[in-house]
Amino acid sequence: METKKVSPVKVFYHSELTTLEGIHAVAIREIENMYAEAAKSGIKESAPMQFIYYDFDGKPGSKFTLEIAIVVDEEKPYTGKYKFKTLDGFSCISTIHNGNVNDLGETYQKFMPEVMQSGLQLSNQSREVYHKYTEQESADNVTEIQIGVN
Repeated sequence: METKKVSPVKVFYHSELTTLEGIHAVAIREIENMYAEAAKSGIKESAPMQFIYYDFDGKPGSKFTLEIAIVVDEEKPYTGKYKFKTLDGFSCISTIHNGNVNDLGETYQKFMPEVMQSGLQLSNQSREVYHKYTEQESADNVTEIQIGVN
């Protein structure tokens, strides 16, 4: 567990209201399309993809806002479905999940009690940074979980 300040980043992103059960379907539907739209417009990824969760309580069926974000250095002319914005910097407590993305829930279950014991006030935002992604079930995946704190 590490406490750190994440710097602001510019992103090309998709935003959608979903549930815990709906994350995978949104990712399958949008990620490939986002990369195709970015390539057509000359938009280049400059850092690992991020999933940003707003008002996520971890409970099945609860709705929250999910943003799937490709980190970029600059905006390019683009008029399609996706948008650009700058994610504000934020303070967080982070941990690393190695392996199958389907097992992220287990890492959250182990990590959240530590976060709660830190005594820090949680913000309404958390992020997953996909530092290395090979495929959904790969043991080689490296995902950083960032829980926002005030």
